[in-house]
Amino acid sequence: MRLFFSAGAGYSHIAPLLPLAVAARERGHDVVFATGENAVEHSRAHGVPTIGVDGRGDEAAARRAWSRYSPAELAGMSPDEKLAYVVSVMAETGAGTRVDGMLACVRERRPDLVIAGAAEFAAPAAAAIAGLPYVVHGIGAPKPASIMAGGWRALDPIVGRFGLDRFPAHDTVPYLDIWPEPLRPPGITWDHPIRQPLRPEGVLPADGRRPEVLDGLPYDKTVYVTAGTSHNTRPGVLETMISALHDERVNVVATIGRDGDRKRFGALPDGVRVENFLPQQRILPYVDAVVCHAGAGTVLGALAHGVPMVVSPLATDQFDMAAQVDAAGAGVLADPGSPTRAGIRDAVRTVLGDPAYRASAASLAAWVATMPDPASVLDRLPEYAN
Repeated sequence: MRLFFSAGAGYSHIAPLLPLAVAARERGHDVVFATGENAVEHSRAHGVPTIGVDGRGDEAAARRAWSRYSPAELAGMSPDEKLAYVVSVMAETGAGTRVDGMLACVRERRPDLVIAGAAEFAAPAAAAIAGLPYVVHGIGAPKPASIMAGGWRALDPIVGRFGLDRFPAHDTVPYLDIWPEPLRPPGITWDHPIRQPLRPEGVLPADGRRPEVLDGLPYDKTVYVTAGTSHNTRPGVLETMISALHDERVNVVATIGRDGDRKRFGALPDGVRVENFLPQQRILPYVDAVVCHAGAGTVLGALAHGVPMVVSPLATDQFDMAAQVDAAGAGVLADPGSPTRAGIRDAVRTVLGDPAYRASAASLAAWVATMPDPASVLDRLPEYAN
């Protein structure tokens, strides 16, 4: 098969699609990956042929779209209202500026199937215009239809430029779902109700030597602190998460990003280690809890390793994912929107002091391990291409 993968230009959007893309390439399928020109190295590093597709849109129009609401109006919105707004603007500006380049790519390559990351609207728009089938690949927790509706409506005028009356209904488009089923709250009408579970292979436990950063740490318990790849430079967040544990009798290993400045944390206690980067799969087998912003990759990684969490969400869908972790008993929700030292400290004490959190996380790890792997999902792709 000829498969065309596409994701937004951010590692957290690209990484979830890579296991399926790599498995397809290894199976002998003709695979190409499309993302932003400044992010092509992520998939190329995995041996996947990659092209950069950037937009050449109206910057003034994009600024207007992103400033549709005043700071005061945004402050009065609920997390769901803010997320719905972000989704609609992402579709309007992202697909609007990139659809011409994306359409040129799919017309040239004529894939049998387009596989679009869940936040990627340009590829579904191009597939609809070109008359090609597509599926949506999850990059985190599934979204309610009410959250995504504005994004799909924003595609109507975009595809209208190419002669379509509107963007076609997508309720029969399959959704490749990397999110563990037990985390889904009940009673919600989900966007893309046709679901194909897909194990998040990129976060699973992997063989590897124990990281040297753990050598010589003084305490029995170790906490891993991270704000992912998008929020690790947000002022005060990692500083608060780390300093909250300075006086606790736990080791702290924190990652701050490849370009992060360790000097911003000042003098650190003996049990605290700050690193620019550590692969999650190397550090998670050796920690007792994770403190994080509830980003999808960190949450899935912690759950795949059976590690309980303290989740302090900062933006977009992190609030939903944090609430799901809390409701599942696999972690504690602390200080949504703005972590505090007292909130993080008390939540860590709770998670480390009650073995029920570890047991719940371990139960979810067992669930993740039994989800269909990429190779088995590949066997179903031909039926989605028809």
